[in-house]
Amino acid sequence: MLLIGTVLSAAMMRFMFHYDDSVGFSWDAALMYGSIISATDPVAVVSLLNTLGASKRITTMIEGESLLNDGTAMVLFLILL
Repeated sequence: MLLIGTVLSAAMMRFMFHYDDSVGFSWDAALMYGSIISATDPVAVVSLLNTLGASKRITTMIEGESLLNDGTAMVLFLILL
């Protein structure tokens, strides 16, 4: 899912906002931007689950998914760098 979000974010920057090579925004830069921006941050969801009294298991699963997404985004960014 992170890879799809990265590519879609990069394509949006290149085509919708017209950030292309004429302004110094290469595909590499667009993909690095996409890798950073596409990593989700479920802090609000975890806070809401705690407020609603959801089980600790579901909260832990969402926190683990967040760590996995953040780590994958960092690895992808470093690969593109």
